[in-house]
Amino acid sequence: MMAVCLLVLGCQTTPLSRFTDDMYQGRQQLRQRQYTSALAFFQEANRLAPSAGALAFAAVAAYKMNDIPLADSYLVQAQGQNPDQIVTCIILGYRSLVRFSQRDEPGGRRELAAYITAYKKLQPGSVSIRDAELMAASASIDIYRLQQSIDRQIEELPIDFDRMGEEAGIRGGGKW
Repeated sequence: MMAVCLLVLGCQTTPLSRFTDDMYQGRQQLRQRQYTSALAFFQEANRLAPSAGALAFAAVAAYKMNDIPLADSYLVQAQGQNPDQIVTCIILGYRSLVRFSQRDEPGGRRELAAYITAYKKLQPGSVSIRDAELMAASASIDIYRLQQSIDRQIEELPIDFDRMGEEAGIRGGGKW
């Protein structure tokens, strides 16, 4: 009986582990193109701890669901949460896609230029950013191709969900 109690107590999840798990599960759902499910995981992570990272990934899921206004709303909220450099990169990349989807080409190009600059600071020497640079220099933007390029680049970023949770105010045992 004592061993069972210790086992159960040892398996209790902390707010940080729940946040991290929701973010991980959401990211897996994005990769499997299960966007509604991914969005639900990111929303739950954000409910546990309002986080620029959770909101940025919620925006990615909403964008992929073709809910451009919702994606834009999440991006605005994420920007207001004082994002780190990695999350800022995600925000800028998807803000460019949102602007292009809203037929705001000047806004999309501005956000794309900011994204490219931010990405190169994080991943100097990355060859994958060259796709985005070539598209930014072209007369017209293929939004689908740009999205694929940005998604590939986001996969290269050193994303740490534990750190995101800690920056949102969660420690292993609860809020700071």
